[in-house]
Amino acid sequence: MTAPSGGCDLCGLPLPTLSITADYPDGRYRFCCTGCRQVFAMLMEAANAPDPASFRETDLFLNCQALGIIPAAEADIPAPPPASEPLEADPPTSTDTPDDVLSLQLRIDGMWCPACAWVIEAALKGGEGVRDVSCNFSTDRITCTYNPRLATPDAITDVIGRLGYRAARPDASAAAMERKKDLIRFGVSAFLTMNVMMLSFGLYAGFFSQFGRETIRNLSWPLFFMAGIVLFYGGYPIYRRALSGLFAAAFGMEALITLGAFSAFFYSVVNLIAGGIHLYFDTSSMLVTLVLLGKAIEGRAKEEIRQGLETILSLRPAKTRICTEGFPGGRYMAAEGLRKGDVFRVAEGETVPADGVVLTGGGLMDESSLTGEARPAGRKVGDGIRSGVRVLQGDLTVRADAVGDASTLGRMLDIFEKALATRSRLEGRTDRLLRWFVPLIVSLAVAAALFCLAAGRSPDAAMVRAVTVMVISCPCALGIAIPLTRVAGISLAGRRGLLVRDFSAFEAAEKIDAVVFDKTGTLTQGRWRLSDIRPRAPLDRETALALAAGLEADSDHPVAAELRRAARSEGLVPLAVGHRASFENGISGRWEGAEIRLGSGAFVSETLDGDLDAPSSALSADLFSTVFMSLDHRPAAAFRFGDALRPESAGVLASLKKDGFRVAMVSGDGQAAVDAAARGLGVAEAHANLLPQDKAAHIRSLQETGRPTAMVGDGVNDAPALAASDLAMAVHSGSHLGREAADVILMRGDLSQILDFFDLSGGVNRKIRQNLVFAFLYNAVAIPVAMAGLLTPLVAVCAMLMSSLSVIGNTFHLMKAGKKSDLRLAQSPKN
Repeated sequence: MTAPSGGCDLCGLPLPTLSITADYPDGRYRFCCTGCRQVFAMLMEAANAPDPASFRETDLFLNCQALGIIPAAEADIPAPPPASEPLEADPPTSTDTPDDVLSLQLRIDGMWCPACAWVIEAALKGGEGVRDVSCNFSTDRITCTYNPRLATPDAITDVIGRLGYRAARPDASAAAMERKKDLIRFGVSAFLTMNVMMLSFGLYAGFFSQFGRETIRNLSWPLFFMAGIVLFYGGYPIYRRALSGLFAAAFGMEALITLGAFSAFFYSVVNLIAGGIHLYFDTSSMLVTLVLLGKAIEGRAKEEIRQGLETILSLRPAKTRICTEGFPGGRYMAAEGLRKGDVFRVAEGETVPADGVVLTGGGLMDESSLTGEARPAGRKVGDGIRSGVRVLQGDLTVRADAVGDASTLGRMLDIFEKALATRSRLEGRTDRLLRWFVPLIVSLAVAAALFCLAAGRSPDAAMVRAVTVMVISCPCALGIAIPLTRVAGISLAGRRGLLVRDFSAFEAAEKIDAVVFDKTGTLTQGRWRLSDIRPRAPLDRETALALAAGLEADSDHPVAAELRRAARSEGLVPLAVGHRASFENGISGRWEGAEIRLGSGAFVSETLDGDLDAPSSALSADLFSTVFMSLDHRPAAAFRFGDALRPESAGVLASLKKDGFRVAMVSGDGQAAVDAAARGLGVAEAHANLLPQDKAAHIRSLQETGRPTAMVGDGVNDAPALAASDLAMAVHSGSHLGREAADVILMRGDLSQILDFFDLSGGVNRKIRQNLVFAFLYNAVAIPVAMAGLLTPLVAVCAMLMSSLSVIGNTFHLMKAGKKSDLRLAQSPKN
């Protein structure tokens, strides 16, 4: 049925020139706007009736119309807003963990420096029922665990709120409201400060010299009131954080600004009451106003730097359409309700909420959020699909195989969070320095004031000298030098398809001298294809293949996957094998009372009564390898597999050698296959027949010669070698995410990403050094100059703000350069 006069099938209003449509089993419906289409779908699900005419008589439709969700007349249609408003945040939620303890993650607004994170951690750790608190200044996020019988998320949020910070779920956004409040606070402070400066200038310049002392004193009272408003209203967020830091013994820039502003203000009050004209209300007002201005600029810059990271962290969809018998077309539910085995539907513009297999439909996917690859990838029935990818075109139904934290996206986000929370060794030393920085500066300020008094200077001069020393120092420049660069580096790496587990990988990359590659699945495509089976009595070809598939039923190794695929393609059912046991170079079990072994020649030969008749002598200069099978201590079959080199392997290895790296290849395969790969890649150093512990020993041997070594492997079978290396890099193959023993994961599975990471790490390390050197030099020069009395407090606070902003600007430049590099990569011919 359609609406009267060809109008909207929901509200009946006239259709625009380009109407919006939706297809249902009984036909195509037209709507005047996307809102009507969405409400129509919701009403269809809620009322469980396919006829839209029935909706206009239901209470649900009438209530929607009364609430303005569905317009009753054309005049009721609101104009589109200039920008989308954030949805109201849900209350914080928790995830069950063992021992009846829940976990909680919140986003914190209002942290100005690392000391803020210390204050929040200290406050929550002192609370009952809360433990494992980790507050990260870099991402404005806090994670903790709590006992629900002793604490609640609301109580935790209230504790943070009483400290002067705003806490909400990571997906909640009150940024617009807070920016408005901050803008009003700054506007009031700036207006009053300008008036204070104007009157103060008149007093200093002698414009009121013809007035009597009492008249001048009366003119000074407006300065007191205006400066008081600026100090107590404008500076409220500053000294509240300073007070919190005092109780937590974690001092920051706010403590110095508070001491300086209050010292100038109350010194002026004492002079005003005493009848003096040496007033410094302008100093206290300007200190607060300039800090508010600097923090507003800093906040915008930090938001730009974090924007890319927030895009990654917000990939997980909040809702998904789950298909059931009652709603085969899908019904929207909270994504948390999706379970393994459920069937869900994703359409154009939506994000896939779980890993799974496409059951119906198909289309083009944007996988750039996971792999950094700009080129769309097609998916059809039977293909696997990963969570976090966005549907560019098409409509699919998918069976969920891995959901929530077990999915690719869930594991990736968990790795991001842990990498952001991990402090490098250099950052740890900087944090320890910051804990003593503010007390040291206060001591120097007091010493400078005492020196002035001892030298016969006036108390006014001593006070000005002390305030200048306190406000010129910049602990924030030191505090944000590394955390802000960490956010930028991990965010840029994520956009390039590089998943960084440990931020120290950036530091380690700069020291690497040798790079060791595993062969199978790393330098080769790892797409093993079974090319030949050579059985021996009593087994025939089909029995040998079915037996091998049964023995490898639960293995994730490429050889095991190919054996199972080959058995399925020939219609063979894997035979049941009991007492299976996995070893480093093979697998064993029992079948019909006989012991069966499958693996390398060395593994199978361990229990043979005679010699192994290996067909490997037939191998030539290709990449074929042989897997052997024995049955009851006798040779039973040989399986011949083929692989191919990755197209980019030779070029990447050549580039690394050109850059001065020592390149080597290790493999558990036979010497003939390894030599063939080495010739094709131009690798002079290649080692064959190595077990996992042998690969790790080779890494250690290189390190003993003074060569910091990087290992590149598949992340699972190479775990000992990866753990032994100075920098572990794993090629992601579409599974195992979260199990790889690697510092960096190449999500696109492209070895050229190794070159990208080395290039990015160079930029990140340079920015860290530049930020730290500038911060230390600034304080080393500025503090002695201030102690010498060569600066005023106003000049000092401007210099302090410029120091902090310069560190942010330098990091911001890294983000801009990274974005330009990403754009060039996206526009390159291969993309």
